[in-house]
Amino acid sequence: MGGRWSGVELEEGVVCVGRGVGGELILVLRRVALQVDKEDRWLWNAETSHVYSVCSAFKLLTIQPPTVSVVSASSIWNKDVPLKVVLFAWRLFRDRLPTKNNLIRRGVITNEVCLCTAGCGSEETSDHLFLHCNIYASI
Repeated sequence: MGGRWSGVELEEGVVCVGRGVGGELILVLRRVALQVDKEDRWLWNAETSHVYSVCSAFKLLTIQPPTVSVVSASSIWNKDVPLKVVLFAWRLFRDRLPTKNNLIRRGVITNEVCLCTAGCGSEETSDHLFLHCNIYASI
């Protein structure tokens, strides 16, 4: 196939998905004009240049209001990732890191010491440390 789709292969692949949704999808895809003389490429819509950078991803994460996201276990538990990284990510996504907020909630420390250790004056939570703290989030 050489990295390009032909209409027949695409249509057959979609039909195998299912008649109801697949039929609708085929109608939508028939209106799309593929440009076979151009290479596919990724576009990062957070930047006008459409070029991805860690800096722009960080800005995108920090300017948006916090959202509750559900992370599936299968996306974290990967045999190719070191176990200590997987465990850290799992604890981060489940809000199980020993932040001051969590330690207060469990009665390990008192409310008087709830502020971030960086001295920025904010409450120490996982979101704050990894996304919003001017000191730690930039590391």
